[in-house]
Amino acid sequence: MTRAALVRFEWAAARRGRIVPLFAAGFALAAVGVALAGLSAGGVVTVQGFARTSVSLLQLTLWTVPMLGLLLGAVQGAECQELEFLAALPAPRARLVFGRWAAWTLALTTALLVGFGAAGVVIGALAGAADVLRYLGLIGIATLLLAAGLALGLWIGVAARSRARAVGVAVAVWFVLVIGADLVAIALLAVLPAHDATWSLTALLVANPVDGARALGLGLFGADVVAGPTGAALRRLLGGQGALLLTASLVAWIVVPLRLAGRRFARQDL
Repeated sequence: MTRAALVRFEWAAARRGRIVPLFAAGFALAAVGVALAGLSAGGVVTVQGFARTSVSLLQLTLWTVPMLGLLLGAVQGAECQELEFLAALPAPRARLVFGRWAAWTLALTTALLVGFGAAGVVIGALAGAADVLRYLGLIGIATLLLAAGLALGLWIGVAARSRARAVGVAVAVWFVLVIGADLVAIALLAVLPAHDATWSLTALLVANPVDGARALGLGLFGADVVAGPTGAALRRLLGGQGALLLTASLVAWIVVPLRLAGRRFARQDL
């Protein structure tokens, strides 16, 4: 079975489920809620525009997208054990993992586009189209983070082999990436000299896809003042080359877990 056929097979399964429409609707409501900054004293709805609103949308993305990608990827990876018929076909097992990742990435990216699109329509209608290209860049960052979360979740699921264990590990990984890494960064700032802390924080930034996406998004809109300690360290150390390094690290977080998941699945007994 070819890669394209596997992707079509998994895409059909993703479309039949409820996860994609529910996520699309929920993310759209949340994104529009963030775009509508609040009510003025006179009861008039105000919108802050693409640049400032996108920083808030970035925070929403950093919390929800990695969680969804990790949890869904972990479940899908664990369910690879149930694909005895497909695994018996004359095709590398790694293709099954890739097909599942590609189909769900496409499906959930569609849901992301619905959410960001709804917020974009509201912002554009009420605040104009300034910074719309940077807003499209934010969507690209969210898509990379989603793809990385799914790839990492698939690896977790394939290695865990059971849904319960896979979900438990995925939740722990999400906590480490979203919260734990920032606690480590704060500790490093407190105990290390400035020069050593800069290199250590840069390593943490590259090694954490969530922090990498945060720094990319904030840098996209010039929000350096709220970039956090790791983002500030990368700017001081690398300057304009930091964005390229962060983008490459996000791509690596997609490629490496996918390859590891494919190799692990190829060696397993079903």
